[in-house]
Amino acid sequence: MVLHSHSSGGAERHALQLMEGLRERGHEPVFAGPTDGWLGDQVHAAGLRASHIPLHGLIDLPSVARLAHLARREKADLIHGHLTRGAWYAGLAGRMAGVANVATAHSTNAGKHFGRADRIIAVADAVAAFLAGRGYDPARIQVVHNGIPDIAALPHASRAATRRELGLGDEPALLMAARFIHAKGHDTLLQALATLRDAAWTLLLAGDNSGDAGARLQAQAEALGLAGRVRFLGQREDVPALLGAADLLVAPSRREALSLALLEASAFALPIVATRVGGTGEVVKDGDNGFLVAPDDPAALAAALAPLLADPALRQACGRRARARFEAGFTLSAMLDKTLAVYRQALEARPS
Repeated sequence: MVLHSHSSGGAERHALQLMEGLRERGHEPVFAGPTDGWLGDQVHAAGLRASHIPLHGLIDLPSVARLAHLARREKADLIHGHLTRGAWYAGLAGRMAGVANVATAHSTNAGKHFGRADRIIAVADAVAAFLAGRGYDPARIQVVHNGIPDIAALPHASRAATRRELGLGDEPALLMAARFIHAKGHDTLLQALATLRDAAWTLLLAGDNSGDAGARLQAQAEALGLAGRVRFLGQREDVPALLGAADLLVAPSRREALSLALLEASAFALPIVATRVGGTGEVVKDGDNGFLVAPDDPAALAAALAPLLADPALRQACGRRARARFEAGFTLSAMLDKTLAVYRQALEARPS
């Protein structure tokens, strides 16, 4: 499993859950990539095997050689690369080692370096359409929607305890769990909430806010008069507890493929207000389990949030439908079944 990263994000969590799920199915995943970051720490904590390969840039020939050597030494059946850099290295090393390789595309704006993959996994229909538009053979592309464990059933702090810790009262708590980058649209959400000052709510922002983006958003919240109602929680590893304490999830992204946060919220039966970008509409059905609006439209976002903030019964009804959609198509088991099917296709496509 090849992925270059030093931080926490959707692709990293996806790869970790995939490796853990494959191990539970009796397979032997080995992580190959930088082990001196969040994913490396999580892999070691989970007791998964790992090999430190730095994958510097796209012209790190020693890393290619080390990855090919690892594949031969382990008698690997397949190399699976994630994101464009992982796909590039998996493709090169797979050819060198004579091993089948699969690449997963996690976004709708990065379409290079998937050409050597025997099969390409797209995490959403929107990603598959993007790749086909970039000239990749649709016959080699297979949609495998992200899937997650039923995190609502895992042990986590109680709703009451987490709300006490966060200083919440009876008001609805909106949760946004995302990296602090422009594409996620935190600024649009703050603008929308500034028009909903008369409603009862508290916004929980989970993610590393230690950089410049975090400082800008804190300044924006203060300028809008929202500082007392917006909690910057920093990087949190207790997302299930936060979801259990929240009343709805907000995902105002400008660009997205298929956010794991949408699936996690659905597992917790939370209604979702999100932007109509990428594969978001494959999880959120407008007017059913939540509401979809255009990106960069604070007025539309506020209009979608207002009825959910005002009506607990509407939140509960949307949440029940969100849970049903999760169970129907976004479980870890479903993702593992479909991923293993793609692995078999890649192995069968290799010349004998």
